[in-house]
Amino acid sequence: MHQKVSVSGLCFPELPAPEAIEAIAGLGVASASLTGAKVRAAGAEVVAAAARRHGVKIVTTTGTLAINLSSVAASAESRQLVEKDIDLAAAVGAATMYGLTGPRTSARWDACADAYVNAIGDLAGYAAARGVTLAIEPTSWLYSDLTFIHTFHDALLVAPRAGMGICLDAFHVWTEAGLREEIGEHASLIAHVQVSDMTRGSRSLPCRTVPGAGDVPLAAVVQWLLDAGYSGVFDLELNGPAIDAIGHHAAAAQSANWLDKLLEELGA
Repeated sequence: MHQKVSVSGLCFPELPAPEAIEAIAGLGVASASLTGAKVRAAGAEVVAAAARRHGVKIVTTTGTLAINLSSVAASAESRQLVEKDIDLAAAVGAATMYGLTGPRTSARWDACADAYVNAIGDLAGYAAARGVTLAIEPTSWLYSDLTFIHTFHDALLVAPRAGMGICLDAFHVWTEAGLREEIGEHASLIAHVQVSDMTRGSRSLPCRTVPGAGDVPLAAVVQWLLDAGYSGVFDLELNGPAIDAIGHHAAAAQSANWLDKLLEELGA
């Protein structure tokens, strides 16, 4: 399996982190991402030991990047939660922790961005001191209760100011008009890439499907990233009815093999 292929623990929603690592290793994949919640539930030491035992590198974890601005006390508490998630990422050897910013705090987007950057302070420095890069993930506006950043373009206006990178999920950003150009100009800010396709005709979430079975021009997006100099992994994140119908293990295996073949064809 190509070294740039990674599989998210989200592909195995019913498995605890150690068992998800074992399943990923069974696919012949040597890199994985995990949710912070599953790492915390199993214990960082247990997860790190499972990763070593199965020869899987935990490249990324999820964590909160939201700051509650309702009061000084709430803001301080939010920052402590971010620090705990950073510590958790570091404990399992993850080089990146990605998350969502929290919802809008103002009708004006630029005011939201200013408030967030001011509130986040030096958390990126706290993470860097522990070998972790923080990354903002832009997501669909259907997640507006969790974030105010819904495009790669918008993430580019916030992440550098906060000292962060960007988690680019092709599922969420593939429709953007300037995606190819902005990847080319800002590849150095892309800390993590997630890959899945979108089930044709879907009108609600979750609606991911295996690569090549939907509408996302994944081969082109992967090519753009490689051409721009992105050197990280391509992390498969799969969920939704189409994935359930295929079967979690079968969908992950099919997707990993598809991505392995694509990366070989592209000369990665």
